[in-house]
Amino acid sequence: MPRSLEGHCNGSANTAAVSETVGECSVTGGYRRPPGAGLLTAIKARIAAGPTFAVVKSGFLTPVQRLSSSEPLAAGDILATFAAARRLRVDARTGTIGKPLRGKNLALLLDGPPGGEPSVLHRAALELGARVAEVRFTDPTGSASARDEIRALARMLGHMYDAIDCATLAPATVRRIEQEACVPIYEGLGLDNHPARALADLMTLCDHGSPPASEASILFLGDPWTIRARAFLAAAREIRFKVRVRKRSRAVSSDATFVVDATRAPHWSLRAQASPLDEARRSENHRCVMQTVLLDTIVKA
Repeated sequence: MPRSLEGHCNGSANTAAVSETVGECSVTGGYRRPPGAGLLTAIKARIAAGPTFAVVKSGFLTPVQRLSSSEPLAAGDILATFAAARRLRVDARTGTIGKPLRGKNLALLLDGPPGGEPSVLHRAALELGARVAEVRFTDPTGSASARDEIRALARMLGHMYDAIDCATLAPATVRRIEQEACVPIYEGLGLDNHPARALADLMTLCDHGSPPASEASILFLGDPWTIRARAFLAAAREIRFKVRVRKRSRAVSSDATFVVDATRAPHWSLRAQASPLDEARRSENHRCVMQTVLLDTIVKA
């Protein structure tokens, strides 16, 4: 058994924690191993044996199979993602969202020990009913057998989980995991530099004035060449926002519909002319965009 994995998993907050150990990977949550079952029981297969996705509607499924800064979405795909995220937002507020990912397992690969507080992605997945494991991944790159070790680890993870988030792992390692795991792979879906965050910010602007009918414009302040900025600006232009870019924030013109100040990265401030936009709405939109991606990719997988 490879010894490059260790971690723990959370299921429903209402479920008593139970521990299952796979090598050095400790899994806790609602799973219960039947008497006599071995430690290498396929967790994914056993939990998902019953019917799942009873409350998923086709309207949730949007063309976001691969949100990537190198593969920008078309305008129709962006707007479809916003529509799906807004439906999730309404359902969450009314308590009708259900648990569409019940019985599904998401692994969050970490390059260090798990933190004290669950990440935004961790919480977003739990709200959909998924079981989430924070798994410490020690990249064996540099060793003579690195490729074989990554292949074995990726295949094991693919058998255990329905999707894997690779967070801050090296891009070459992510590609190898993607090739071998045969499940959806995310490159830090909950991180600030993932396109999902850029889409959530853009969705927040659209909630206050949608182009093209409104002829809305954006003044972007800061470096336009960061990963997040490139994704944001490409998506904004795709859905017909008029975009201007300035690298400095002094002498800001107020004639733009929105001002996006990215000069204090990673924190961006969004303003509708002189008024800051609601931070709670931004966080809510970010959660809903992540959940849209999870539902779209895991259901289709």
